[in-house]
Amino acid sequence: MDFIFGLFIFIMAIIVILGIAKIIVTSQNKKKMEENLSNLDAFKATQKIMGDDGLSGLAIDEFRKEICIIKKNSGNFTLDTIPYHDLLSSEIFEDGKTITRTSRTSQLGGALFGGLALGGVGAIIGGLSGRKTSTNQVTKIDLRLTINRTNAPVHDINLMNFEGTGSELLYLGAIQKARHWQGLLEVIIRRTDEEDKLKESKAFQKVINSVDNNSVADELKKLADLKKQGIITEEEFDSQKEKILS
Repeated sequence: MDFIFGLFIFIMAIIVILGIAKIIVTSQNKKKMEENLSNLDAFKATQKIMGDDGLSGLAIDEFRKEICIIKKNSGNFTLDTIPYHDLLSSEIFEDGKTITRTSRTSQLGGALFGGLALGGVGAIIGGLSGRKTSTNQVTKIDLRLTINRTNAPVHDINLMNFEGTGSELLYLGAIQKARHWQGLLEVIIRRTDEEDKLKESKAFQKVINSVDNNSVADELKKLADLKKQGIITEEEFDSQKEKILS
């Protein structure tokens, strides 16, 4: 019995030591991400979040309209800054299931996104409230970004990864962070869509104006040829010219 009890104490001690070691490593990773982010040239984070696992992060420069994607690869942290326009979608996962998603809808953004888009801005899948699953059953929450990159289009940020007593309290804190960032990214996507639609409208109007100008020029040339050939008089030319220009 003493042997079994001693073995139990030893195992528990190992588990505690591993848990403490994991917390220390995660804390060091978060600190390293913060340092690398602060050393970026030009990019100044106005809002930022580091993953609960210390392996990924996200920051936003609202003045330059850029997003910084932070990820740990092969022991090193890589930081990739992208313009708002390269953000194609944002979604929240609970235990691997999407509960809400926002994606680009404009032609410029949607064309890049292709068939991956599930809906318009603010498209809800499941919803953030009124779910049937109890919060203390959720063990993992992730925020996922899809960006316009063929080499690494998906970026996950873990906001909670815990199972056991007290998970409900952790859930409430994690889902609050998730809601804030999902809302923030939705605002970015919505504004980017509006900018794209404005650009599309201006480009379309430019084409229309070009066509109109060409049509007017063609009509005036035809009218001048008729006058030159003596088919119409000077007075008729001036009258028709005024009508075309008006």
